[in-house]
Amino acid sequence: MEKAETVRAADTCLRILERIAFADSPVGVTQISGDVGIAKGAAFKHLRTLIEHGMIVQDPVTSHYALGPKLWLMAQQAPAGANLAELALPLMRATRDELGMAVVLSIPAPHSAFILATVSSNQPIEIGVRPGSELSLHSSAQGKVFLAFGSPELLATLPDTLPQVTPKSVTSRTALAAQLDGIRASGYATAPEESLLGINAIAAPILSPRGQLLGSIGLIASIQHLGADPTPSQLKALFALTREIGLLASQ
Repeated sequence: MEKAETVRAADTCLRILERIAFADSPVGVTQISGDVGIAKGAAFKHLRTLIEHGMIVQDPVTSHYALGPKLWLMAQQAPAGANLAELALPLMRATRDELGMAVVLSIPAPHSAFILATVSSNQPIEIGVRPGSELSLHSSAQGKVFLAFGSPELLATLPDTLPQVTPKSVTSRTALAAQLDGIRASGYATAPEESLLGINAIAAPILSPRGQLLGSIGLIASIQHLGADPTPSQLKALFALTREIGLLASQ
């Protein structure tokens, strides 16, 4: 197998594994192949490989797939205290109870903001994102935080003309760079109706005492409850949450 084909096969296996991991329940080969964008026969071959390595298991009755025992064992080898979500979730729930908004924890990925954990709002109409989702860097508050406080090279990876996710999305890298200066100065980012019309998010970085970027916390609500200019109480709660998580993660 050529090197490029090997890389593509590995990429496909990883995308299948992610699809299974972040599903609400075990999934079948038809759904997996459709979501990943490959033929059903090819998906089956990759699934058999993952089963042989103990990464997934197949239900003998439904033929659906779920995570396997080896992944659980591998997860136990992660360094103690490295689970940012485990530390953050109790604090995120307290902030949700205080503000009533969805609270989202994300970490930087090479081309996106990766959602690590979410706490749903307590409003009648639920607004939020699922763990495992990836938000664009230029049209999400969390993504802008990573561009502003992360590696300077990250902005250079974006094209000059950015995808227009909604009519209110920033589509110029130059205009985005100007926004980032303001985000660094204020300590937070907003993205009113830039990812989804009617929805706003504000986000701030989680920093260690030494200034290392660990992740980001976002508050998400309808534009009715979270305006383009957040209130002092909303910002106070956001900054208190990110500061406390940063301190806990550094202990």
